[in-house]
This record gives sequence, structure tokens and C-alpha cells, in this order.
Amino acid sequence: MFDSGGLSIKLGDFSDMKTDMTGSAIVYGTLKLLEHFNVKGHFIGLLPIVENMVDANSTRPGDILKAYNGKTVEITDTDAEGRLIMADALAYAKNYNPYLCIDIATLTGQAAKIFGSKSGVVMGNNNKLTQDIISVGNKNKERLWELPMWEEYVELTKSKIADYKNLSYGVSAGTIMAGAFLSNFVPEKANWLHLDIAGPAYNEGMPYGYTPVGGTGIALRSLVALAQSAAIS
Repeated sequence: MFDSGGLSIKLGDFSDMKTDMTGSAIVYGTLKLLEHFNVKGHFIGLLPIVENMVDANSTRPGDILKAYNGKTVEITDTDAEGRLIMADALAYAKNYNPYLCIDIATLTGQAAKIFGSKSGVVMGNNNKLTQDIISVGNKNKERLWELPMWEEYVELTKSKIADYKNLSYGVSAGTIMAGAFLSNFVPEKANWLHLDIAGPAYNEGMPYGYTPVGGTGIALRSLVALAQSAAIS
């Protein structure tokens, strides 16, 4: 919901953090449209909705949390909270024996620095499905660009005092590292796509194309089109 950064509080103007609910809004909107268009299939949306506010019960840097799948996570930065709740949602998806898990969020500021407002990031473990979502995105004027998630990045998510750490200081590939962290929680044998839409999720300029001022709903059309296609049948 609103991302204050927690005890690792953000600096400067972060009034736009109300848009941190964008990923959940897109998942909800996707399900509503799949229902509206009577798309055949078995679709489940998981919305891990929380506030990241400071109080006496706030998570502290140095704390160790246990995730839904039983793995432990060292909290190195409370502002990397989005990936914690997304990790639990991905782990929880195991209960549905999914063929494909797609997570989507305004996850890292670095994603916006890479592409600005013109493209989101996609990472995953299935090259065909990755190319499918990129192709569908291009047709719907919702650009996505693939970043690598090599095993060397995943290794850097490991902690000396827990299974993983939620942010790896000293590793500059922040957008990739967020996806690498989440990869540890994907249900076994499930295909997976990770969409980081921090850049194009909010438009502060003039309207262009399909894009209004404010929240853009980026990737909503593409997710619905992917569900309608044979790509995930």
C-alpha cells in the first residue's frame, strides 16, 4: 500500500509511494477482465497487501523472518519489504500446483532508472513464456525488456546467518537482485515470470498513446491478452 521505507525510511519527497499498490491493482483488474471476457482457464490472483509504516512492531534491520515456505530471511533493509510479501505470495502459490506464476510490482527504483517511464522489466525461468509476454506487450504498446538472472546473481542472495537476505548491499544490480531473491520462492516445477514496472507505472507528464496522467495500469492489457492466447493453455 503506502511504502514509507519502514525504519530504513526513504529520503526526500516520497509522496508518490501511494502508488506502491499498483501491482495488486493490476492483478485485481486482470482477474476482473478475465471474468468480464469469460476467458476459459484456471486463474488465481494473490494480493499480499500490507502497509510499511513505522511503529513499535516495525521490522528492524538485522531481524530474521521466517517465510511461508519455512526459509529464513535476514532483513538488511526494511525498504525492501515488497519482495518479502511477494516471496510469501509466490511460496503460497504452491498450494494451487500452478503451471505459471506471474508476479508484478513497482519493485525497484533502479528499474525506473534503467528504462525511465517507457518500459518495464521482465525476468523468468522459461524463455518461451518470457518472449511471449514481450511479444504480447509490444502488440499492446506495453514494452517489457528482459534482464538476465544468472545463477551468480541468485548465489548473492544467500545470507551468512539465514537462508537469504532481502537486499544485498554492495551489489549494484538492484533490479536483477530483487528478481533473483524472488526466484528462491517460486514453487518447484512452476514456470515463472517476474515483472518490475516501477518506471512506466506512473506518468507525471502529458498523456500519450494509451497512457493517462497518473497510474497507467501498465501490463494489464498484456496479462489479459496472454491469458486469452494459447501461450498458457
